[in-house]
Amino acid sequence: MSTAQKIFIVYGIVIAAYAFLLGIPLAAARAKAPTASRHLVNAHLSGLMQAPLHFGLAFVVGAVGFEGTLATVGAALVVAGTALETAGGTSNWLSETDDQFAENSTGYKLNSLSGPLAIIGILICLFGVLTNL
Repeated sequence: MSTAQKIFIVYGIVIAAYAFLLGIPLAAARAKAPTASRHLVNAHLSGLMQAPLHFGLAFVVGAVGFEGTLATVGAALVVAGTALETAGGTSNWLSETDDQFAENSTGYKLNSLSGPLAIIGILICLFGVLTNL
């Protein structure tokens, strides 16, 4: 198993566990009110979506034999980007941010960093997969 695959798999299980744990405060909030913080809901759902995404990426890079430093860098960037996205949502929830854009919250700053990292990482993975078919 390549380092890139290990990065994707470890993050996949960590974010799945985190998403399930976020279900606890989400359920508690919903037990008291008909709605919950949208940032909490988004962080929970994002984690649930990220887990299979990362497991799938682990499979894909392994299936085509995309290995080495470039694969590791791509995987690390994708994971860093998606982790920052979840951290941003969590930060917004914990700080009770209403509008992350208007407030220029810490969560907004983390979310702003997430996109470029994830995009560069996925483009590296795309290149690696397409050139190894």
